[in-house]
Amino acid sequence: MSSLWDELIHELGTVRALSAAALEARTETSRVALITLLDAETAEIAAILDRILREAETSAA
Repeated sequence: MSSLWDELIHELGTVRALSAAALEARTETSRVALITLLDAETAEIAAILDRILREAETSAA
């Protein structure tokens, strides 16, 4: 499970960086591209959290 937490921390850092970049984007095209990446990263975070939850439920059983 430790590797999942490492993945989650990495993804959260990526979201922070993409968010900052989107706020500073000079063009609408850049902003849209960064927001699209943010969407993909948040989906990945949701998937990691689901895996953490499943592992926790399995280990508690």
